[in-house]
Amino acid sequence: MKTILSLTAMSALALAIASPSLAQNDTDRIQTPLPVGTCINMGNSLEPEQEGSWGGKDISKEDFERIRAAGFDTVRIPVRWYNKSLSDAPYTVDPDWMARVVEVVDWALEAELNVILNSHHFEPIYEDPLGTAPWHGGVWKQIADQFADYPEETLWFELENEPHDNFDDSNLLETLAPALAAVRASNPTRAVIYGGEEWSGVNSLATLELPDDPNIYATFHYYDPFAFTHQGASWTAPNIPPPGRKFGSDADRAALAADVEKVRAYIARTGKVPFMGETGAYDLHVSTPERVEYHRAVTEAFAPTGIGICMWAYANTYPFFDRESGQWLEGLRDAVGLEEPGYERVPQTATPAASAPAGRGKKPQGRKIPAGLADFEIQLPGWLLNDPTSLEWQTYGPYLRTKAVMDESIPGGGAATQFEVRQPGESWSAGANVPLIADIEEGRRLVIGFWARAVNSEVPDGSGQIAVRFQANSDPYPGFGDQTLKIGSEWQFYEVSAVADRNIRRKDAIVAMQMGSVKQTVEIGQTIVLVGATSITF
Repeated sequence: MKTILSLTAMSALALAIASPSLAQNDTDRIQTPLPVGTCINMGNSLEPEQEGSWGGKDISKEDFERIRAAGFDTVRIPVRWYNKSLSDAPYTVDPDWMARVVEVVDWALEAELNVILNSHHFEPIYEDPLGTAPWHGGVWKQIADQFADYPEETLWFELENEPHDNFDDSNLLETLAPALAAVRASNPTRAVIYGGEEWSGVNSLATLELPDDPNIYATFHYYDPFAFTHQGASWTAPNIPPPGRKFGSDADRAALAADVEKVRAYIARTGKVPFMGETGAYDLHVSTPERVEYHRAVTEAFAPTGIGICMWAYANTYPFFDRESGQWLEGLRDAVGLEEPGYERVPQTATPAASAPAGRGKKPQGRKIPAGLADFEIQLPGWLLNDPTSLEWQTYGPYLRTKAVMDESIPGGGAATQFEVRQPGESWSAGANVPLIADIEEGRRLVIGFWARAVNSEVPDGSGQIAVRFQANSDPYPGFGDQTLKIGSEWQFYEVSAVADRNIRRKDAIVAMQMGSVKQTVEIGQTIVLVGATSITF
């Protein structure tokens, strides 16, 4: 039996889960977000006055190969253009500088990374936005012409980093209009990114308005609490946060949760899913273990929204990679959800034992997702491990009857399978196996989420029972994450999450839905299995 669930309905489901304030009929207007994934900034490289100043090093091809091997999906390349261009028409960019930027972008794309190319520190625009707009637009015309033939799916433009001072909401669209027009003349559908006023902090999302263009995307930066992330930072003078601020209090966690709500509110208001273009904590006075816990907290808090997150930065000021030792700093990759061989997280007393690093991490090996699912997947906080458009599962049990159920009222696509257990026995005596589309890898976090309801049941409270486990579908059927769920009479979304304690080959990898312990009739609808996420819902 095969039931195909609507991709349109699936997209609505994913975003309704991520943004509960969205009405069901609003989800059709949701913009497919940029597939930023896990991202890192090439900080203090091309955006200082000269490459290699501010204590940085020239970018090499090997840097991008190392970044890709670590599991990052995207690099953000900040570039200073204003001091490499003429301030009067035709605003010519230094050809040697343009050639260097092209070289760096080419290296990143060759490493199979997505690239966000921006204008960073275009200093005059912050003091005189409208007066500088023609110059800024003239520079972007040259950038856009240079990269017009590059693949749109992997190279994106960010017109200006962190509007601030006189560059604010009152003039944002008008100031960036020449740059946008210049880009659209040669790149009519390439992704273009806007950040809001006040350094593009998360609060800027509340008032950020974008041009009427389906290929414009929103970004924000996250350095809260500022007193922690910027302690001792000389560039914040005269109000430099003093050293000694710690992170992780109840107030910090509450503020972080409130900031996640601001992202949900923006999605509900605009139908656009933003991404976090920068986040991090300055390493002068913040130890690496403290930075690890900060990144972990931010990643876990925002990951269920499905937004991409770009860390600041690769190898200089807030570094993830130590150039002197030639090693990644311990724990930081793990904190943002990437695989970190040999690293063992020490549980914190304030962290529930069931929690795990969030974030997608690397793609599962040997995985081929069904056609048409790529856009749906990027709305989710992890990588798909099953085909959520299909209810074509292996069912078993001599006293089990199944049938397809179709009704528009069923969440997640209007389809479900009804399982009638006519005689109780052991839990495993009747059930269904959800096939997986990639290997299960030891040490990775998996989560299954599914819509279900109990039609009838002979237990006293009338609830259905479904025992869920990730397992190998071969003798002796080893598995992990065993959990028995009580299923209510109304449609609800249920989840089970676990860390794999073994490797299981794709041909044997399933999620077992065992129902044989109770005489019952239950219905199961759209089912999603992810790797690299702790939850599909908030």
